[in-house]
Amino acid sequence: MADTATLRQQFEARRPVLTALADTLEVKTREALEDVPHIDRISFRVKDTKSFEKKARKPKYENPLMQLEDQVAGRVITFFRDDISVVREHLLRWFGGVEHESKEPAGPSEFGYESDHFVFVIADHWKPANWSEFDNMPRTFELQLRTLFMHAWAEPQHDLGYKGDTDDETKKELAWIAASAWGADRTLNDIARRLANT
Repeated sequence: MADTATLRQQFEARRPVLTALADTLEVKTREALEDVPHIDRISFRVKDTKSFEKKARKPKYENPLMQLEDQVAGRVITFFRDDISVVREHLLRWFGGVEHESKEPAGPSEFGYESDHFVFVIADHWKPANWSEFDNMPRTFELQLRTLFMHAWAEPQHDLGYKGDTDDETKKELAWIAASAWGADRTLNDIARRLANT
């Protein structure tokens, strides 16, 4: 694997191409979901250089420029939990499946991060014109699918950098927030389902 400075230069050089891809994938995702109700937002981004460097240093990546699946990543946020399965089907039909994982807390008495994670192949017809000018370009992109309440928990928690190594009071507070978001998400979904049937 190349040294960190070289990797940084190589990644920075290809960022404009990755940004063009992210723009295209956002348009294509909007097309895939244009008839699906209850979509709050669709967004794509290119991984920032600092995050790329940090992840690229992990021993499991021999060729991080090609292997890191989230160099280009998207997110779809829905209003309700019932929308997740509908959006999932549309995305799998549109992009074809490579990997899919529903991340959720380990046990019934736990609350925390929930999200559907997809890895899709970057189709040749979506690649920008100058894609082939660079070696070891990524072959896949990542996409996350969440509800508003899942997102409301996940983003601040991620930003806080919470890793579990903190005092008991903070752990309790974070657990309460996670449980509250979980309950609100389900209650809002139940209300929406009930009103739709009246």
